[in-house]
Amino acid sequence: MLTKKTCLTEGSVWKGLISFAVPIMLSNFFQQLYNTVDSAVAGRFAGSEALAAVGSTGALLNLFIGFFLGISTGTGVVFATAYGAKDERRLKMTMDTALILSFFAGVFLTVFGIIWSRDMLELMDSPADVIDQATSYLRVYFSGSVFMMIYNIGAGIIQASGDSKRPLIYLVISGILNVICDIICVAGLGMGAAGAALATVFSQFIAAGLIVAHLMRVPEGWRLRPLKMKYDGPTARKITKLAVPSGLQSCMFALSNILIQAKINAFGSVAMAGTAAYGRLDGFGYMPTQALGLSISTFVSQNIGAGNFKRLKIGVRVTLVYMLCSSLAVTSLIILFSRPLLGLFTDNPSVAEYGLMMMWRLAPFAVIFAMSEMLAGAVRGAGKVIPPTIIYACAICVFRIIWITVLLPIYPDIRLVFWCYPVSWSVCAVCMLIYFIKGGWRPVQAPGGVRSRLPLRAAADKPERRDRHAS
Repeated sequence: MLTKKTCLTEGSVWKGLISFAVPIMLSNFFQQLYNTVDSAVAGRFAGSEALAAVGSTGALLNLFIGFFLGISTGTGVVFATAYGAKDERRLKMTMDTALILSFFAGVFLTVFGIIWSRDMLELMDSPADVIDQATSYLRVYFSGSVFMMIYNIGAGIIQASGDSKRPLIYLVISGILNVICDIICVAGLGMGAAGAALATVFSQFIAAGLIVAHLMRVPEGWRLRPLKMKYDGPTARKITKLAVPSGLQSCMFALSNILIQAKINAFGSVAMAGTAAYGRLDGFGYMPTQALGLSISTFVSQNIGAGNFKRLKIGVRVTLVYMLCSSLAVTSLIILFSRPLLGLFTDNPSVAEYGLMMMWRLAPFAVIFAMSEMLAGAVRGAGKVIPPTIIYACAICVFRIIWITVLLPIYPDIRLVFWCYPVSWSVCAVCMLIYFIKGGWRPVQAPGGVRSRLPLRAAADKPERRDRHAS
């Protein structure tokens, strides 16, 4: 039998969601913290060029890493649904298959990144004073892709089982090591941007090792046994069916952001450094959104697996309240302390001014994006990944490309580049709300409590009896 790790399928929805979301939020905080330390140490001890080199690679990294991390999204939905249904056989198959997929995805990323990093940066028109350090950063960063993939897949599996605290502990440990290594490699050894990447790779290696060690010790029947791992084709196809749309969405986001980054690059290394500095701060504003989006996705998946359909509406409403309150609170703090926070990255007033310019056009509208992310998380948790992908592709990615391509030549001002973010968020939120209200994503329940259809089906799975809990 599975041990109880979560109350997402029973008890108080308010308490269950917040107790599950807070550790994820803290995990995101430490993840963002040591990414921020990379930039802060590089900017303070290696100059604005190193800061620009680290920051300007973000969109490019997200293009490739985001696609393969779609495997994590697909795994989480399949695993959480099986966990709610108490199906240990499917849990084991899902974990083994996802980890095998993540390993080969990491190998591919490593080879691709090391060979073509500089070529990709040249396509983005990276300035001559930045491109060498940015290339070194990317090549070292990509060398740790296997560790990054294994950590994210493993953490997603643990979180989908209802344990969001364990990944937090491991991330805190690796984050502390990252800070120490950053200071040693960049400030002590003078390795510049490459030193920041090396510190990140080492911390990811430790985090992946801790995750694997934990999965080998879980008491349930889905314990990881590396020498007995089995790849299951139907499970892989099920994960891929959910992962590919999420991965394509990440790619489309990244492609539009690469175009935006290329336009920012044209304004010089000072503009690149300023926007990179604010980008790190903006990551903290996104933490509640990311944590609660994952929480509602897991909540919906587990309750569908357990047959608790009545809890879905309650969970969505509760998450929306949490999302709006937390997003407003964090964003307000960033705005209030913007100058001293930007001062952590640079003592160059021109760099800081670009960061402030970007902040005033993005931060006040972050809550709009938070709402659309929450709605999309609920829909993905029900196994409907294609509609959010289409909405995001059109309302954000295509919209931004048209905005930049058409308007920037007419009005060549970097502020116009910044405005494409809140405008595209607003378009996406409206479209996502319309789809959500129409209700086509919701599973249905026939009279008598028997499900008439499921968003996730496995032809090989036989019907089974399972406990049902009312809200």
